[in-house]
Amino acid sequence: MKKLILIFAIALTACGKTSAPESPLDAAARRTCMDTIEARAINRNSVSYSGDNAPAVKNAKGQLTFALKFSAKSEIGMATTMVAQCVVTADGKSLVEIAVKESR
Repeated sequence: MKKLILIFAIALTACGKTSAPESPLDAAARRTCMDTIEARAINRNSVSYSGDNAPAVKNAKGQLTFALKFSAKSEIGMATTMVAQCVVTADGKSLVEIAVKESR
């Protein structure tokens, strides 16, 4: 019985593990991109983000590039899943470029 409880506890602990926490710079860059997405959304309250985002990567200019998967409702209330490709300054505070397309 003790072995069964131990196995269950280990399995339960493993289920809750997530990837390594992102750096403060990555978090600032993501927040900058998310603020832009929400500001441009028709219904700001309908925007929700998927948790499976890849870490930011520095490009040749030192800017951070990454993708954010999210969904938002259109003007007729239909939710659509989209992917935003964001380029943010090296300090994570200013958006350089954003390209949004529907996710397939």
